[in-house]
Amino acid sequence: MTALPEVPGIIEGAMTITPEPDGRISFRVLLRADGERADRCDRIELIISPEHVRQALAADGDLGAFPCHIGFSRNSVRSAP
Repeated sequence: MTALPEVPGIIEGAMTITPEPDGRISFRVLLRADGERADRCDRIELIISPEHVRQALAADGDLGAFPCHIGFSRNSVRSAP
């Protein structure tokens, strides 16, 4: 993914969507500057509970807002997808 120079604040990143065995879904976003090593990324993770996953899947196009847990790691040692 390439940064968009015409849009202030946009940086390079990658995202994975991971279903967890207990029914949660994790959205993992890895952020990095152009050319930065993947193992130096910052990582944001949004974790949605099974109950809220079911609500989102049952919604008829209007997801609205629902709670999630958010994690943040600076210079994550996990590699980019």
